[in-house]
Amino acid sequence: MRVPITYIASSGHKYNLIANGILHRKANYHAWAYRVQGTKLQYGTRVADFAKDPATYETELIFVGGEVQRQALVNALHDDFEADIRNMKPGRIVWGDYYIDCYIVESSTEPTDNTTQTLNKITIYAPYPYWVQDFKVELFPSSETESAFLDFPFDFPFDFTAPAIGETTVASDFPFDSEFEMVIFGPAVNPRVTVNGYGYVLYTSIPSGAYVVIDSRKHTIMQYNTDGTQSNIFNLRNKTDSVFKKIPGGNINIVWDASFGANITIHRERSEPRVEVRG
Repeated sequence: MRVPITYIASSGHKYNLIANGILHRKANYHAWAYRVQGTKLQYGTRVADFAKDPATYETELIFVGGEVQRQALVNALHDDFEADIRNMKPGRIVWGDYYIDCYIVESSTEPTDNTTQTLNKITIYAPYPYWVQDFKVELFPSSETESAFLDFPFDFPFDFTAPAIGETTVASDFPFDSEFEMVIFGPAVNPRVTVNGYGYVLYTSIPSGAYVVIDSRKHTIMQYNTDGTQSNIFNLRNKTDSVFKKIPGGNINIVWDASFGANITIHRERSEPRVEVRG
């Protein structure tokens, strides 16, 4: 069974590249290279670091079917290719569970010897040269009331109740630290999410119906309110320990105040899509 391959334009239009009149072939998605940064020595190089240039992939698409059908499909797809560039908004290639944001920067279209086919050679340019698999962790608010936390045989004019605590352990065989997007749902007061003992903390009150998004890639913290407005709450973060620290690889233990819910989308990045055996 072939791995599904889709192109999603910045317009939102989706094109299945292995069905519906399109055949996809000769893509080098599993080719990659690091560039060495170092000092040249008499014998060899002293390595200081490694870097990666943007990724470029050469791909062939074959459009099949009647002439009118092929022309309509080629024109629609190429309009989206060029719209991405003119609007400076990348499209996305999705290969199985992985995706990479990209632009189509070169294209050459010509007929084939088969009168029912059109060959299109394209060059895919990915400014950020990593394929990403998103792994989502959901943290649910507690629905239970800890009424028996401190049960005295006589009454006080106020209640002693235990703080709601949530804890979960997530199994993962992904070995590298990852960028992430954390969504915290209101109501929440000074929300803290602790991952393997490290706290991601905001000093703010999030009202019911609102939510906050912490984006480690963009280093942004935005609050989205029920009336459609949004606000930048970057300065309400914990400034001692960065809330943008990458999520560690391997198994993770998460503890949070279960009076609120949250989602963590972990962006697992690889130089190539992981090869999987499919039946």
